[in-house]
Amino acid sequence: MDLLAIVAHPDDADIFCGGTLAKHADRGDDVVVAHMTRGEYGGFDTTESDIAATREAEATEAAEVLGCDCTFLGFEDGRITYSLENRRRIVEVIRQYEPAVVLTHYEDDMHPDHRTTSELVTDAYYMASLPLVETESDPHDPDNVYFFGKPTSSFDPEVYVDIAEYQETKERAIERHESQVSFLEEHGGIDGEFDDLVDSTRAEARVLGTEAGAQFVEGFVPLHQPTTDYLR
Repeated sequence: MDLLAIVAHPDDADIFCGGTLAKHADRGDDVVVAHMTRGEYGGFDTTESDIAATREAEATEAAEVLGCDCTFLGFEDGRITYSLENRRRIVEVIRQYEPAVVLTHYEDDMHPDHRTTSELVTDAYYMASLPLVETESDPHDPDNVYFFGKPTSSFDPEVYVDIAEYQETKERAIERHESQVSFLEEHGGIDGEFDDLVDSTRAEARVLGTEAGAQFVEGFVPLHQPTTDYLR
């Protein structure tokens, strides 16, 4: 079962669904992380282009740790907007990689890029199977979209994925984002739940694990209720 994670920034996939991605990659599934932006707003006292180059390199290394591929879609950090053209761009991404399942941000999130990405992916998922929606690739109909979210939002998981065997892999992937580990520690406040990135994500996985009866867990909300729970 092939997975495509469409995320706003480098490190989003590793933080929110890295264990699930590693688990499916280890099973032999094709797993791809598509980064909307290169995260060029995520730094201090330097240029956007320098930050973007650093974060792209970090994301590529993190993907290798998880065992998946990654790509960058060319949107601008902090400036993702909803438009028909941008929706068509995401339709093409879904058709190009032909995933069974798409993972993306939950709609309720403080970051505008996360919210807009969620809306674009949700609508593109619906349109990707329609033959008269023209893009370079042929129509494709994924089985479902699964959303991940922040513990500070209204996000309430319905599907739990046991990542106990992949929590360490997830943490090693997060640590590849060295520039963001330090940036979020200094930044604080807005993304306060991730002041200490690795420790905070481990604690959240433990909390969800308590709910699901496992040591470490990642949680998701499906767009629609399937007869088969694909992610488990």
